Amino acid sequence: MIPIQSLLGDALFFVPFALFLLGAFALVVYLARLEHEKEMALIEAGHYDRLRTDSRAWILGGGLLVVALGLADVTTTLLAGGVPQEGVAASFVGLAALGYYFYKRREDRVDAARATLT
Repeated sequence: MIPIQSLLGDALFFVPFALFLLGAFALVVYLARLEHEKEMALIEAGHYDRLRTDSRAWILGGGLLVVALGLADVTTTLLAGGVPQEGVAASFVGLAALGYYFYKRREDRVDAARATLT
């Protein structure tokens, strides 16, 4: 049996993985754009004044930075043929920071909605 890599070449073997990652990235960008448009509409309508005083921005920035560094470390380790170690932990720390940011953001929105109802 002839391996797929020898027939298609190493570059073509990774095309489906690259397309999957590109599609996932496009979905994330699309969802972020929708969220941004919604927030801009709320700001223009005057319903989102607390955006300027949000102190959690450093959590979002730090989480994105740690995820990027962790994934870069995992990728370079895998490409070098090693077993990733520190990069996996850094990626999970970054994901935890992002999860905390979005949880607190949702919690604040629920609290604000409850305040307007009472």
